Amino acid sequence: MCSLCERIFGPVGRFVVTKACGAPPFRSMRERMIPVAAGDVLEIGIGSGHNLELYDRDRISTLVGVDPDTKLLALAHCRSCDLQRDVRLIEGSAEQLPVETHSIDTVVASYVLCTIPDTETALAEIRRVLRPQGKLIFLEHAVGRGNILPHVQRKMNAGWRLLAGGCNLVRDPVSRITSSGFGIESLIENDFAGRMRFLGRHIAGIAVSNTQ
Repeated sequence: MCSLCERIFGPVGRFVVTKACGAPPFRSMRERMIPVAAGDVLEIGIGSGHNLELYDRDRISTLVGVDPDTKLLALAHCRSCDLQRDVRLIEGSAEQLPVETHSIDTVVASYVLCTIPDTETALAEIRRVLRPQGKLIFLEHAVGRGNILPHVQRKMNAGWRLLAGGCNLVRDPVSRITSSGFGIESLIENDFAGRMRFLGRHIAGIAVSNTQ
C-alpha cells in the first residue's frame, strides 16, 4: 500500500478488520479453536487481541503476540490489562519473527494468512520457532468453491484489499500450509453464508511440521 493509501485507508482498514473479526462466525470458530493452544504460545498477527480472553489459562505457560501494527498492539495491550492477561506484545512481522528457534509449542494464526504478504516465508518462520511436535493452529477464510464465487472474489479483491488492510480473498491457505512442510492433523471446513458469502470457505485446523 502506498503512503497516500496508507494515510487514507490505514485507519479504515484497522476499523474494518477489528469489527469484522468480532462477527459471530469468526467468534464461534475462535471459541472452538483458541482454547486448544497449550504450552509456550505465539500468536502471529495478534491485532487488537480478540483471542486473549479465549486462551485457557490452565494450558498456557507463556503467551507472546506479534503484530506489525503498533496501533493495534496498543489496543491489545489495553485489552490484556482489562483481562489481567499476562502477554508479551512485540512489534514485528510474521516473515521475520522476533522469537528464538524451537522455543514455541503452539503458534496461532487467526485470520492472518490472508493478509501476510509473503506466506511462504512466514510459514518457514513458523516451522523454525516451533519445537518438535509443535502445532500450528490456523483459522482462515479461503477462495470459494465452484466457478462463480471465485470469479466474483477475483473481481472484488483489489478494492477489498484496500478496504480491509491487505486481506486477500483468493488465497487457499490449506494448500500453502501443506506445501510449506506441514501435515494437517485436523480440519474444519464450511461455507460463509448470507452477507459474508463473498468470503468463500471458512476453515480452521491444526497442522504439525512434517520434518523438524
